[in-house]
Amino acid sequence: MERFFVGVVGFTTIELMVTLTILVVLIGIAVPSFSAMTAQNRLATAANDLNAAFSLARQTAIVRNAPVALCAGDATAGCHAPAAWSWSRGWLVFIDRDRDGTRDAGEPVVQIGSSSPVGLVIQGNAPMRKPVIFSPMGFATQPGGAFSAGTVRVCTPTRIEHNARDLILSKSGRVRVEPVDLAGACSPP
Repeated sequence: MERFFVGVVGFTTIELMVTLTILVVLIGIAVPSFSAMTAQNRLATAANDLNAAFSLARQTAIVRNAPVALCAGDATAGCHAPAAWSWSRGWLVFIDRDRDGTRDAGEPVVQIGSSSPVGLVIQGNAPMRKPVIFSPMGFATQPGGAFSAGTVRVCTPTRIEHNARDLILSKSGRVRVEPVDLAGACSPP
C-alpha cells in the first residue's frame, strides 16, 4: 500500500480519498447555505439603507424647518424622469425650497444613495414613482401638495424565506418595513 507523508503523519491513498470525499460533501452543504445568507444580508442592507434615507429626509425637514425631497435619482442628473424611474439606480435627498420635486441650483444635497447590489430589484408602486417631499412638520407630500403614501419593494429573486422587504410610507411621513415572501419572484408592490 502506498503512503503519502504529510509532515510527520503518513496517510494511505484510501484515507486520503475518504478525507477528500468528506470535504467535498461538506463544501456542497455549506455553499448553498452561504449563498442564501449572502442574499439575506444584501436584502437587509439595501432595505435598511433606503429606510434610513426616508428617515433622514423626514428628520432633516423637521430640524431645518425646510421641505426636503427624496427621489430615485443621482446628484448629476437629479431625480429620474418618470419614464426612467428606478430606485435600483440610487436615490437623492435634497433641500427642495420650492417644493417642486426637482433639484434646482442652490438646493443642497443631503444624501446620495448608491445603486443597489447586482441581483436586487427596488421598485415602487405608482405614488412612489414621484419625488416624496417632507414638510417641516414631517408629513409626506407629492410635488403638487397632495399627501404621499405608497410602497417601495426591495427584492432578491432568490428562493429564500421572505425574499422581499416592503417599505410602506404613511401620509404622516413614517416608514414601516414588512418582510414579504414572494417565493423567489420579484413582482412590483
